[in-house]
Amino acid sequence: MSEGQFIADTLESLLAGMAESLRDAQEELNTLAPLDSYGRPMPQYRIPHLDFEIGFELKSETTPSGGIRFKFLALKQEQSSREVASRISGRFIAVPPGEGMPVPRLEAEVESQGAKRTLVLQASTSAGQLLQGAEIELNLDREASLGLSQAAGVATPRLAAVQLTRALVQTDESGEARAEVTLGPALQTKAVIVLVAELGAERLRIVVGKEIA
Repeated sequence: MSEGQFIADTLESLLAGMAESLRDAQEELNTLAPLDSYGRPMPQYRIPHLDFEIGFELKSETTPSGGIRFKFLALKQEQSSREVASRISGRFIAVPPGEGMPVPRLEAEVESQGAKRTLVLQASTSAGQLLQGAEIELNLDREASLGLSQAAGVATPRLAAVQLTRALVQTDESGEARAEVTLGPALQTKAVIVLVAELGAERLRIVVGKEIA
């Protein structure tokens, strides 16, 4: 193996290991729960980039058999510039979700009229493009609803009284979709209801209730 090939292979292996470690660290951060036990949002973290600088010294030794052996050594601060040494530096840039492509975004407004709540959903991308014909799935988050209701002093909120007119809605030409939620008479007045709207990997939690406008 030539000296140049040895250097290239060693640096490639080193940089690949650093990139893999960075990816593993981000994947570990991605496992953090988005909500606590009461359904409240928790902080989420992303590593935007990693700056690095590597100092090394290359030594070649001739063996008794006539072969050449290469060694990579860590570069010491006290070494003079006359020695065969080098430094490389750079930055790993994290690729945003979606491999850099625009990802779905959801926004919601709630219109109240008596015991009915109308969810007005807006679907777009991170690039600002409105999404037409996008299917949005709606579900009741029972665990979060129970947790928040209990925190509000309601041990038995009676979630069976919550009715969604449609569990799947489709956006129109303006990227908008509507769905109605009925808060039945049996639902406790102070109950807190958490609904989840999903569009691909995007999830939006919407909180409603009889005392929540």
